[in-house]
Amino acid sequence: MIVGVIGKPDLEGFHKVIQNLEQTLKKYKAELLAEDILNEAPSQPPNFIPRYELVKKSDLIIVFGGDGTLLHVAEEAAINKKPVIGINLGSLGFLTEAPYERFKVILDDFFEGKLIEDNRQLLQATISNGKNIIKKTNFLNDVVINKGALAKIINLDLYIDKILVSNLRADGLILSSPTGSTAYSLSAGGPIVSPGLPLVIVTPICPHTLSNRPLVISDKSSIKIRIDSISYPVFVTFDGNESLEIDNTSELIVSKSKYKLCLLRSPDSKYFHVLKDKLMWSNNYGCLLYTSDAADE
Repeated sequence: MIVGVIGKPDLEGFHKVIQNLEQTLKKYKAELLAEDILNEAPSQPPNFIPRYELVKKSDLIIVFGGDGTLLHVAEEAAINKKPVIGINLGSLGFLTEAPYERFKVILDDFFEGKLIEDNRQLLQATISNGKNIIKKTNFLNDVVINKGALAKIINLDLYIDKILVSNLRADGLILSSPTGSTAYSLSAGGPIVSPGLPLVIVTPICPHTLSNRPLVISDKSSIKIRIDSISYPVFVTFDGNESLEIDNTSELIVSKSKYKLCLLRSPDSKYFHVLKDKLMWSNNYGCLLYTSDAADE
């Protein structure tokens, strides 16, 4: 058994996390590999390797960090069919939901076969200029079309199954999976969607016309975005990691990917428990009740 570790290189004292994990794995006779950017030693030990090698060689991938750290490896892990455990060292983790204090317990549960699979559907994005494919990739959360630093409105044509649905004038557009519904799409006014549903969410960013509202579409549909004439930079960003400048000769097609990401979770972890805790719904409700009661007095 080979366990690969991916984390945020700027986390202070991450070498202690590696040491603790290495000690825990010894009792299971498991080998540890870590991403090379996590190495703090002047030399490069043999168990610190590039991420693409780590994903291929590992039987299990453990991500220490926030959701952004996990998104960096999501496509590679899904393509190589490697399960992922997310340990939260960030501020808000829907994907890396398990706290660091429980990582030894979670590892024990993994080796004892107690963790459950939570398979998340990826979406595929294809950018072409009408003749050639410029970029094809898979994403777990979202693909975002937005303007550069200029305060300009983008004119977008939205096609669903070859039907022109809308001519959008907005700051941008988010095409999100159900997993990504709690990310940028939520901040832009999109709905929260249960991650197991076969859907794509189309959320305009600050639309000029208030009738342009978020759409929830079957992932069996093909969604195409064309950009009208522009004279300033427009960018497409995939899962917040990679950005590509496009022009009015480009079109973006989003469809269901053939890949799924296998997240491993504790059987006690339920999606709506995580949602309630991360969004602090219960806490907010309690504060509202307290404020209301105090006002009545």
